Amino acid sequence: MINRNVTNNNITKSKKMKNAKFTLFIMLLALTVASCTNNQGIEDEQLYQEQSKTSDIAKSVTKFLKSKINQESTNEINSSNVDKAMEFDFGFRFTYPITLLYTNGSEVLVSNISDLTSVITATTTSLYINGVSFPFEVSKDESVQTISNEAEFATLVNSYDTDNDGTSNYIDNDDDGDGIMDTNEDIDGDGNPINDDTDNDGIPNYLDTDSDNDGVLDSDEDANGDGDASNDDSDNDGIPNYLDTDSDNDGTPDGEDPDNNGSNNSGDNNDNGGTNDNGNNDSGDNNDNGGSDDNGNNDSGDNNDNGGSNDNGNNDNGNDDNGNNDNGDSNDDGNGNGN
Repeated sequence: MINRNVTNNNITKSKKMKNAKFTLFIMLLALTVASCTNNQGIEDEQLYQEQSKTSDIAKSVTKFLKSKINQESTNEINSSNVDKAMEFDFGFRFTYPITLLYTNGSEVLVSNISDLTSVITATTTSLYINGVSFPFEVSKDESVQTISNEAEFATLVNSYDTDNDGTSNYIDNDDDGDGIMDTNEDIDGDGNPINDDTDNDGIPNYLDTDSDNDGVLDSDEDANGDGDASNDDSDNDGIPNYLDTDSDNDGTPDGEDPDNNGSNNSGDNNDNGGTNDNGNNDSGDNNDNGGSDDNGNNDSGDNNDNGGSNDNGNNDNGNDDNGNNDNGDSNDDGNGNGN
């Protein structure tokens, strides 16, 4: 005889076990899904971080800065040139520290301008900077700005245009628009125009519109008018006019000299044909032959010379001389009172 109580108990236990297994399965499934979701989230976050650090602008900036590094010797690198390039060619300086990204995915923490110079110097054609960790801060116009993404970084770099010609300084071959190529304003010939400042005003020649500070713009010292003032040397002293404070070597500084750089030379006010030279006061002019005070108004044929009022005319053999009271007039023969 079958014991129904035992059978019912077994069935109940079996159902409970099935329920427990199902519950366990659901829990495991949920954990698996959650794990996959978390892993995907982590991967997505990593991808986002990598993408947010990749920067074409960072690549362009560091590449340009490397071109400005003046390696004076194998053991000495002039980081001041990088610092000046940041200021003069980009119009800002990084507020340190910043994190830069190499092409191989590795990162480097940069704490100061020396670090930046060293990092840039070590780059190669295959291993170079192509990213920066956003956000970062920069110093511009005596204030601190936060750069949060690539678009803001691009605006910061591309908007700096000293001569307002529509070309950003760092890709402009004439940053100050004076007609002289930046490369031609590298006076010491070391390949780096940043360290050339003729008038010592703190502005390198390639950004200075009056490089010798003589009061005459570089572009106005283009004596031959070919658009390039670097090839004009009026006094042949080996110094181009735009760097020579006395371009005609007459002892008067250009800023005070009305006849500097040929602007007042032949054919102008103070030279041949002008006001004070062989012109107005020379032959054929007011005070020369034919003019008021020379062989003209007061010379032969004029008021006070032969044939004029007081010479052999009215007062000569006529009214008061051998005339009125002499032969030939009312008291002479022929008018009744003569001989």
